[in-house]
Amino acid sequence: MLLLLWIFPMFFEPELQVNFSNLREAKGNLYVAVYDQEGKFLKTDQMRSNKIVSVAQKGSIKLSMGNFPPGQYAISCFHDLNGNGKLDTNWAGIPTEPYGFSNNARPKFRAPKWAEAAFALSAAGGTIAVRLEEW
Repeated sequence: MLLLLWIFPMFFEPELQVNFSNLREAKGNLYVAVYDQEGKFLKTDQMRSNKIVSVAQKGSIKLSMGNFPPGQYAISCFHDLNGNGKLDTNWAGIPTEPYGFSNNARPKFRAPKWAEAAFALSAAGGTIAVRLEEW
C-alpha cells in the first residue's frame, strides 16, 4: 500500500473545487490561478496550478482545480471578455474586466494580501466560492 501512495500520490490527495459566480456574459475565457505560498501569491510565473476555461453561460461555473496536498492556498481569477489573454485595466491600473479572489477578498485601491485570500484545504478536500466583480 505504501508503494501505491508513493507511485500515485495524486489519487490520494484532496480535490479542490471552486464555484465561480456572477458571470455576467457568456463569452471569453475564465483564467484561474492557484497559489500555495505567500511569497508566490499573484506572481504569474509562480502559480501552483492554473486553468483557462471557456465561458459558455451566464451565472455560475463549478470547476475542479485538481488534487492538492492539504495546506494553505489562495485563488485569483479574471474573466477575459475580449479574448486578449490578459486582465485589461484603465490608465490608472484599475481592472476593467471582472475578477475575483478566494474568500472574496476585495480591498479597494490594491490587490489583496495573502492573509486576506488564503484558505485551508483539508484532507477531505473542499469547495470554495469566488464571486467575480468589476471594480
